Amino acid sequence: HQAPFLNSVYDMVQKDAGLKDKLKIIAVGQGNDASALQMWQAFHKVPFPMIPDPDSVLGKALNFSPYPVTFLVDKAGKILWIHIGAFDNAEEVFKELKKAAK
Repeated sequence: HQAPFLNSVYDMVQKDAGLKDKLKIIAVGQGNDASALQMWQAFHKVPFPMIPDPDSVLGKALNFSPYPVTFLVDKAGKILWIHIGAFDNAEEVFKELKKAAK
């Protein structure tokens, strides 16, 4: 469900001169190994990098279990913006990311 919206957000970021080189989109496949993630990435034509996380290390480190979860992290590791659950409006998420990335 989330893949088309994330792909749209990625495209919007790539077309925005102010964000293109500032914001990087990376997906983490909680509970998924590399082969499962590669199949998912190919099936949904995901253009951004995806990192396998078969043991859900990220979720454990951040103390969260629901997913999908989307967040913006600065270079120091501080979470600037977070959205827990799926979203259905890529334009709204893009606006929120752009606002938080300033």
